[in-house]
Amino acid sequence: MLNLTYHDDKEQSYCDICEQEKDPSHWYYSCSICDSSAHLKCVFGEFSFLKDGSIVPFYYYKHNHDLKFFRKVEGYFECFYCGKLCQEEILKCEKSACNYVIHCK
Repeated sequence: MLNLTYHDDKEQSYCDICEQEKDPSHWYYSCSICDSSAHLKCVFGEFSFLKDGSIVPFYYYKHNHDLKFFRKVEGYFECFYCGKLCQEEILKCEKSACNYVIHCK
């Protein structure tokens, strides 16, 4: 069970979902049992509870291999579906030889 928390005594603390640094002066969710914490937007956001590298089964996106979810990647990939550059969350084929990348939205 996650608890809404306000103050963190730790000098540096990270969100266990997006793995970005948390501001200890902002509200966040935490679990005292497993010592996990997360930004509010990561818990309730559009892609809540998806960590980088999470596997999305191929049949959702009509591709032959499973896809991996990524929030941030270095550089911009061209979307296989629309041809535009992906600047936000992406799904990328888990097979290294396959260049299939699409927007999550």
